[in-house]
Parts: sequence; structure tokens; C-alpha cells
Amino acid sequence: QVQLIVTCCRDSIVMSFPIQNVIRIIRLEACADWDADVTSKGSWVYELAARHIRLSTYIMLAVLYHATFDMEWAKELKFNWIAYVFLRNYLLMIVMYGGWHWFLFESAYSALMRKKKFHPSNPSDTQMFRDRLFTTLGFTQSSVWEVLMLHAWATQSKYLVPYYSNFWAYPIWSIFQTLLIGYWRDFHFFWIHRFMHPWKTKIIPDFGQFMYNHVHSLHHKSYITAPWSGLAMHPIEHLFYYSCTLLTMVFSLHPFHFWMNKLHADISPLPGHDGHDQPAGGSFFHHIHHSKYEYNYGTPMVPLDKLFGTYADGSKWEKGAEVDESKVK
Repeated sequence: QVQLIVTCCRDSIVMSFPIQNVIRIIRLEACADWDADVTSKGSWVYELAARHIRLSTYIMLAVLYHATFDMEWAKELKFNWIAYVFLRNYLLMIVMYGGWHWFLFESAYSALMRKKKFHPSNPSDTQMFRDRLFTTLGFTQSSVWEVLMLHAWATQSKYLVPYYSNFWAYPIWSIFQTLLIGYWRDFHFFWIHRFMHPWKTKIIPDFGQFMYNHVHSLHHKSYITAPWSGLAMHPIEHLFYYSCTLLTMVFSLHPFHFWMNKLHADISPLPGHDGHDQPAGGSFFHHIHHSKYEYNYGTPMVPLDKLFGTYADGSKWEKGAEVDESKVK
């Protein structure tokens, strides 16, 4: 039993959110080493493999979504299958967002995780209502995107490249697109996110400042982040955000690729905004963005912030640093 705990503490096995995170938290008291550092020190080969293994949650969900949907249904816009799409997305939202919030803030492990919070306070009731409302609107829009995409595919719309139904008919292409999704999502997210922050331009109008003031500032009202904060955006921002699924207008893809792309957009904001260090979501990178606003627009996986000079590792700030209230609209 002692050897089992020691093995768990080494954290040599890479799994996907939230499975690995739950296991780490449950073992936290027994494994003191996790308190110090659970970041891998492996080679770049290990890190590359680990990044893709961590996408397994989205892969499994996309397989499930595909296995439980018949593309023949989507040839006509009928209530039954449309309601099915909406209901399973809402169920996913409740299980993932509601479940992770409960686990971190209300379960028996919440006291243990309190010392891992980036901000010492909890979100207010007003923020929690707003976060839940706009996350639900996000999943509503996600469902609309899904319905329209599936219907357009099923009816052979001229606006989409035709899909192929046999994933293994084109194995190299299918696997390449699967591996590409995580990088594409991070690349897309950086640019639509940067677009909605001030450009600080003088020659042309600063449309980014306009978008921040009237659209993106809603998301930044959740400066004490929690699980429901991740997808709490203005509906116009949701429109830009879910445009990541429009790869179907450029490439011939299997429906699995669309679902994995969409589900990654649905769920990946959750660990990035849960407000806790590892072994929870551990995204101090994005916490810096919510605290300081002008740094870390993307993700560490696709290092565009380093390329454009907006990267910050947080070394000059404490985890509980004061939020720049002047920029919260």
C-alpha cells in the first residue's frame, strides 16, 4: 500500500482532465511531493506525447457523440434530433462545469484545495449567477452551431466541403487532423482573444478597445475565476469563439473531427478558469491574464505570446496579487 502511494506520488502516468486531476487531489494528503511541483521535467518527446494524451477526454467524448448520432437524422430539421443535440450538450455542461465546481468548492476536498486557490476570496453570488447564465448561453450557441453544421453536411450544402463517413478510409489524414485540433484551437483562440483587447493603434481606429468595452469586458468581470467562468462570455464573443469549427468549410473532415473541435471549445475553458493551482486546473498562466489583462492572451501550448511580447510567467507577482480594478468594466 505504501509503495502504491509512492508510485502515485511520482505522477509518471499522464491522463486527461478531469481524471488525472481528481486522482491527484484525492491523493494530495498522502503525497506531499505533489504540493511542491507536479510539472513534468521530461524530455520534449515526453512533453509532446503528454500534450496529446491530455486530449483524450475530448477524443472519447467525440467518439461517444458520433456513435450516438445518425447523420441521416440531420437531413431534415426535425424537433426530435435537434432537442437531442441540445439536451446532451446541456447534460455535458451540468456534469462537467457543475461537477467540477462542486468538487473544488463544495465537496469534502474543498478545504484541502483552498490553499491552492489563486485568489483568496470566492466569487460573489452575483458573479456565480452571471457565470452560470452566460455559460448556459454559450452551450446554447454551441448547440446551434452543431445543428446547423450537421444539417448542412447531411444536405450536402455548397458552403461546406463534403465529409467522409469512414474514418479509417484515410488513416493518415484522419490521424493528422485529430492531432492538429489542439494546436488549431489554441492558435484560433489567441487571435480572436487578442482581437478583443486594445490594439493601442494610432493610425487606424482601435477596434480592439471597442470590442473590449462592449463585448469582452463581460468575461473579465469574472476576475475571481471559478469553473463556470470559463465560458461566461458575451454572445457575440461566443460567435467568434465557436468559429473554430468552420474548418469544415476548408477541409474534408470526418464528423468526429467536428465534434472533437467543438467539444474542446466547450470544455477546455473549464480547467483554465477553475481558479486553482495544480493538482486542479493549474492555469496560473491564464490567471495572470485575468489579473493583469495585457498578458497571456493564448496558451503555453502554442507560444504566440512569446512571439509577440505579451508573455508573462508571473514571477514578478504573487498568486494573490491585486486585480487591476481600473480595467474591469
